[in-house]
Parts: sequence; C-alpha cells; structure tokens
Amino acid sequence: MRTPKSKPGKKDEVVGHMLELLQCGQYEPGSRIPSESELVKLFGCCRSTVREAISLLVSDNRLYRIRGSGTYVAQYKRSRPTIAAIFPDLCNDYYGRYTLDIVPPIVTGIIAEARKHGVNTLLYGCGCDDKELERENINSAIESGVDGVIMLYVGADDNLDCLEEFNTAGIPLVLVDRYVEKFDSDYVVTDNYAGTYGMVNSIAEMGVENIYYATTSEYVSSARDRMLGYTSAVSALGLPCNVVISHISQIVTELVITGVMNRESSEYISFRKTVEGMKLPAALLSLNPIVNAFVHEVLEDLNVPSDQVILGHFDSNPPQGKVNRCYFEVDQPFSEMGARAVQIIMSRLAGETQPHKVVIEPKLTLHNASCFAGVGSSAEKLAVNPQVALTIADV
Repeated sequence: MRTPKSKPGKKDEVVGHMLELLQCGQYEPGSRIPSESELVKLFGCCRSTVREAISLLVSDNRLYRIRGSGTYVAQYKRSRPTIAAIFPDLCNDYYGRYTLDIVPPIVTGIIAEARKHGVNTLLYGCGCDDKELERENINSAIESGVDGVIMLYVGADDNLDCLEEFNTAGIPLVLVDRYVEKFDSDYVVTDNYAGTYGMVNSIAEMGVENIYYATTSEYVSSARDRMLGYTSAVSALGLPCNVVISHISQIVTELVITGVMNRESSEYISFRKTVEGMKLPAALLSLNPIVNAFVHEVLEDLNVPSDQVILGHFDSNPPQGKVNRCYFEVDQPFSEMGARAVQIIMSRLAGETQPHKVVIEPKLTLHNASCFAGVGSSAEKLAVNPQVALTIADV
C-alpha cells in the first residue's frame, strides 16, 4: 500500500474547511464545487490532499461525482437513512394496465420492509419506458444524497452510464423484476426460466405435444429468460419448438384500451395463420397477460374449441377479463421482491460486500382444468410431481 504524501492532519484540515463552506451555504446542494486545481490554490495544499478530502466527503455522502462533469454538493443527510425507489409510472397506455399488477405490490413490499428498519422511502416515477425521465430521476436521487436505490430499470443500453454513477457515488443499487446483463449489480428477480419450463412440462404431462410460445421483440432479461425456459423444456422433451415473435404493441394498445382488435394488421393476419395451422390439441403460452389477450382474441375469432387449447401466461388478471379456457398462470412474488431488495440495501449499508443475485421461485396455477378435453387424471398427476410449486384450481 502506498503511503499518502500529504502531511499528517492536512487532509482533515481541508475536509474541515470544505464542510464549513457546505454548512454555511457557500455551495448549495446540486451545485458544482470548484475544480481540484482551484481548491489547491484555495487551501494552499497539494492536489493529492484535495483529492483525498473530496473522496472522503463523497464516501460520507456530502458530495457526489458525475463522470465527465465534476463534483457536486449532495443534499444534507436526513435523520434516518433514505432509500429511493425508481419505477415506471402507472400510465394509461397498454402496459400501464399491466404495470398495475406489478409496480404497486413491489413498492408496498419496499415500504413495509423499510419501516421495519426505520428507513424512509422516496418514490420516483419515470413513465413507461421513458428513458430520459429515468435519467433525470437517477441524477435527482444521487443529488438528494439517498443511502440506497431500488429500481425497475427501463433504460436498456441508453442509461447504463447513469447506473455507473451509483457506483461512483458509493450508493448501493438493487434492481428488481429484471437484471441488466451489461451492468453488474445486486438484483431480485423471479425465476422466469423455471416458470415457462414448468408450464411446458406440466402441459406435456397432460398429453399435449404441440406447444407454442408467443412473445414480443422486447429485449429485457425477464423476456429472454422466459423464452429460454420454453426452448429448453421443449428441447429436453423432444418436442417441436414453435416460437412466435410479433411486434404487437399498437394492435394490443387498441385491444386493451378500446376493446377493438385491428384485424387488418399484418401482426393479426400472421398470427391468425399460425393458429389456423396448429394441430390440435395444442397449447399457446404467452410472455405476459397483454400478449395472452391478443392470443385469446384470435382463438375466439377462429372459433377454436375451448377444450382443444391450453393457454398460459405470466402474472394475473388477463386484461380482457375471465377466460373460459384451461390456462396456466405463473404468479410472481412481487411484494417479496420489494422486501428482499430492502434487506440487501440494509446489508450493504452495514458493510457487507458479497454480491446478491436473488432468484425467487414463482407460483404456478392451473385454472379451469375441466375445460380441457380428457384432462381427468392428468391434473391429479401434475399435483404429485410439479416442476415448480403448482396449484390446481377449478378442476
């Protein structure tokens, strides 16, 4: 270890002077402090001493750095630790209704667990996939001097530099619902892979070999892992792989909000041809209930017998209401996700350095089993040896 070149006590002297300037309001929260060269002249010391003093104040959350911009004054620390939660808003587009089942329970879990630890929570909403507002919220959280951040990240590659700022500022970050492959961070997610793998295995146990998976072009870890669970399961069972990837955002927007399906769209026509070519009995699994609503509508348009097709999707409450077909539902423990994220933040604040990559097992439920022809004893067999925790409802 290299010995600091600064004189004993000089660093503490500089820190003291800088604290005085901060406390008297010379530099307001959010304002940039002078450069290292300017501070060297101001305090009459060497650059290494100034650098050490700044690093100490950054680690104490008095200052924060923004790469390529400079060092800024953080908000004064609160009497209790504060965790910022940065999430998509509950907006009014087609995914807004979907996030109503996701964001509130995660946030509820965060708040409840934070209270147990005597920690404040600061909630930021960034709009559905609004990457620019997400950047603003990240910078605001850093400027506020929060002690930790829990985040449902929507920034793709665009905001990776902002995530790095948490590391630079020494603020623990936990991602929930999805992780980011290009950024190493603590996270809490559902075992999306096991969810689709379990659905495929359970459907195969019911004697169905034609299993399709409908997804979108959405490139996030949860979507990738769900599709990987499907492809791995059908491969292991020696079944054909039938992945249908569609750009259905606009058509689903109209379907969910207005209840009207655009049957002239290329997405609808393409998927309709896929369904027309299915050999029954079959299963159609979907990325989420939004895609499932689209799938269900096509099945109804073609008058596909309800006792010949099994549906399956992640998360609860299909937007189009009750489905009178046999279907699997993979429920994610969102509230537990939020609570576990707070626990990780608290362990980080206590000095723990071990990485936390938490993957929680989902719950698999089979609904309306009696609607599928010949399910009979197969449903009972599923309950004996499920791939993931399985509940059979309404047999």
